[in-house]
Amino acid sequence: MTTIDPSSQVALALQAQLAALKERGKASAGSAGKSHAASHNRVASTLAQRLLSIAPDDPDRRRKAVRMFLQSELVREFGEAVLNDPQFGTMLDAVQEQMAQDDRTAAAVQALGDVLLAGKVAS
Repeated sequence: MTTIDPSSQVALALQAQLAALKERGKASAGSAGKSHAASHNRVASTLAQRLLSIAPDDPDRRRKAVRMFLQSELVREFGEAVLNDPQFGTMLDAVQEQMAQDDRTAAAVQALGDVLLAGKVAS
């Protein structure tokens, strides 16, 4: 029986998502498509800048990087207005806590944190 390594699956899924976003940005035509692509690029750029702001000696940097990624994906999906919701931070806490409860998911999340901090997520 073949087992699936969750860390490599997360990295591959992340890379596929980013490649698709790049292609959508290149293929977008018209002002609506360009505006949508610009919004995606802005979110990705903001995430990259925020990841760079995490101190290299911060013992909690992996968790912070994953939280930043989750936040950026939710903003990308639902728009920047979600940041104004007073329960948004509580929801992010709950999502991260739930992911930490499952060993396989926790391992995948750790791998995601490593990928994010290694700078392999480029736009």
